Amino acid sequence: MCGSLNTDFKARVSYYTYSARTYITHIFAFLCITLLTPTSTLASSSGLPQLRDSTSGIISPEKERTLGKAWLRQLRGQAPTISDPLLYNYLEHLLYLLASNSELTEPQIELVIINSSQINAFAVPGGIIGINAGLLLHARSEDELAAVIAHEIAHLSQRHFARGLDFSRKNSWTNLAALLASVAIMATAGGEAGMAALATTQAAAIDQQLRFSRHNEREADRIGVQTLVRSDLSPHAMPDFFEQLLKTTRYSGEQPPAFLLTHPVTQERISDARNRVQHLPTKNSSQNLAYYLMKMRTSVEYARDKASFSKELESNLSQTNTANAEVTRYGLANTLQESNLFDKALVHINLLLQKRPENIIYLTTKAEILNDAGRYQEAQNISEAALKINPNNFPLSIAYAESLTRNKHPAKAIEVLKHQISNRPEAPFLWYRLSGAYGKLGDISGVHESRAEYLFLVGRVDKALEQLRYAIAASKDNFVSQRKLKKRMEEIKASRKDMEL
Repeated sequence: MCGSLNTDFKARVSYYTYSARTYITHIFAFLCITLLTPTSTLASSSGLPQLRDSTSGIISPEKERTLGKAWLRQLRGQAPTISDPLLYNYLEHLLYLLASNSELTEPQIELVIINSSQINAFAVPGGIIGINAGLLLHARSEDELAAVIAHEIAHLSQRHFARGLDFSRKNSWTNLAALLASVAIMATAGGEAGMAALATTQAAAIDQQLRFSRHNEREADRIGVQTLVRSDLSPHAMPDFFEQLLKTTRYSGEQPPAFLLTHPVTQERISDARNRVQHLPTKNSSQNLAYYLMKMRTSVEYARDKASFSKELESNLSQTNTANAEVTRYGLANTLQESNLFDKALVHINLLLQKRPENIIYLTTKAEILNDAGRYQEAQNISEAALKINPNNFPLSIAYAESLTRNKHPAKAIEVLKHQISNRPEAPFLWYRLSGAYGKLGDISGVHESRAEYLFLVGRVDKALEQLRYAIAASKDNFVSQRKLKKRMEEIKASRKDMEL
């Protein structure tokens, strides 16, 4: 079944959009180098330090978290990210499954999804895991996707950044600032200027030998395999994915994916990984429906010609087996939604719900289609009923809040969004949605305060402080609120030093 499912969902390069922004993914290669590469001799693999191991370096886990969050705020302001609640929810669940079975002693993980069809994933000190949408497009199974994530988590659990940090560490953060500047140019001025700016930074990085060491990579492979086994996923997926990636790059003649730039894959490394898993039980690939649905949803998002892709899916629908047909139909519903053909999209999503009436992905997607169609009361009713069975579910709650906001119930929407923010306080798009709900309510101070949090989380500190000043002015008769807002201003001002070592 896995093989047949995968056949219909291979990345079709002719449909994918490639623009100047796509090149941003190559910068992540050097961001990872800057953050994770050791510049001194590593400890022997016989005594791998854990997060709280006093031998693990000169930077504390608390400082790593502060650095990581500061870096992430700046990254969000420079590179395009994805905030699709369904995709975020799926990847977050997979991430926490792996983290809970890893060697992280405190699995506090922050996910960022990069809007790029290129294959890449990266780990940043402080529990930051970045995943390119392209990784989901190109992984042939959930196990292969999980293998890459498990590898990145291993970089965090073994604290490769802290273990290698020495007196030249300040140079590393200088490089990081330059790299972020290159990202900004790439995202705004286009490819040529960005690549020119990047060339200088790359040269500096190479001069300082900031490249993932083979030791780190093999260590991450070994620890990652153990994580896969404990997570009941196939450990064989790791060498399988690396081998496929190497073959594809070798014979395509195309630019290597950013993942290969940061994680050099050689035949020797693949053989080492195969030797490591050869005595482990062979497991069938995961048949998690959510993986295939999210893979299809991502394929739709990256389809350049929605009409052509829709026709292809319709053709496939009449030819595929039952398992493939379900995922193909979901893709067709998504494509029709993207083309504003909401009634046709609802036909397909309703057929899927007949088969799986309590499937959260289908219920959320139906609510999203109804919201897009302006049928807010129906969207509200569906998501509200589903939430009674699945209390506080993330994607359902976001669809519910959207229908409430548009259906003139902003106070209830604010309540729902605030609850979600309490679980994900550093998700910028939640604060952005909250500001919209406050606007519908007519709460000017609330609008500015939530905008300030959004702007802070995307690295625009000056603009965030400006919004807080507006919020203070709008709440001039509320001294308790003013005191809270002024305190927040001081906290944001102090955050300017978060990236100092």
